[in-house]
Amino acid sequence: MIGQILEHLFCPPLEPPILELSDFNGVNRRDLVLPNYSDKGFWCFVREKYLADYIIVDAKNYKNPISKEQILQIANYLKAHGAGMFAIIVTRIGADKGAILTIREQWMANKKMIVIINDNDVEAMLLAKSAGGDPSKVIGQKLEQFRLSM
Repeated sequence: MIGQILEHLFCPPLEPPILELSDFNGVNRRDLVLPNYSDKGFWCFVREKYLADYIIVDAKNYKNPISKEQILQIANYLKAHGAGMFAIIVTRIGADKGAILTIREQWMANKKMIVIINDNDVEAMLLAKSAGGDPSKVIGQKLEQFRLSM
């Protein structure tokens, strides 16, 4: 369902999601990969700034906030010479303190940008899209809040 929502929200300018794509060794399986060939706007900025030729998305349908382990798992998928250095985790509740600290560490040490969006963010993006607005502004605000908190 998350793949359908993201396709509705962001395609175009992003390409439709590729589902459950594994790496060469078959060790890492990414839930969704959205190719990003955007040459203008927010997604172009993300591609240029965070090497996001592909948007990696992990969908977590957990009852509790995600933890450090889920951040480390998706961080393992991010490679400058591979899919890029940008990922989104879609989760019902959000992230615990350990996960938030790990996101900060991944950015500072490895330049890996991981954005968490929850049910409220998805709802805000869907409402923005239905009103003729830009749903990517929700993700942009998350990036802005994160970067200005450093």
